[in-house]
Amino acid sequence: MPLPPSLTNAWHRASVREQRMMAIAAAVVAAALGYVVLWQPMTADIARVARDLPRSKSVLAAARAQADNVIALERSPALAKMADPLAAVERVVAERGVRPAVSVLDLSEGRVRLTFAAVRFDALPGLLDALTRTAGVRVADATITQRVEPGMVRAELVLVR
Repeated sequence: MPLPPSLTNAWHRASVREQRMMAIAAAVVAAALGYVVLWQPMTADIARVARDLPRSKSVLAAARAQADNVIALERSPALAKMADPLAAVERVVAERGVRPAVSVLDLSEGRVRLTFAAVRFDALPGLLDALTRTAGVRVADATITQRVEPGMVRAELVLVR
């Protein structure tokens, strides 16, 4: 990009010493801009990544452990022998004490449909874990809607083997 004629004329009118001083000033300004725009954000990002690395590694290890648990559950011979997933789900729901909250519990095309009109949200994670471990079913689809009552939700679950 060519310089405007007024700057070009000023450059040519300047002495060699003045031209050197302007070149040095331009280099100092370019170096300062490079530091502020490139170097400083890059070093801040490197420090942030180094700080977050242990947490990321622990999250990855937990995810791998969960994946291993899922694989072990899928290969479990005890789960393969369970013939009626509906009965197993019904048993777990009763054991967890949420049977009165169930409004729909049926089996269709190998999928168990489980609907709670109103259930405590904090009861769901334990129930889902028990359903996976004990009944051998996992969630294929879930719709959870907040209710007016604090801590209560409507939960529609589709469970599969």
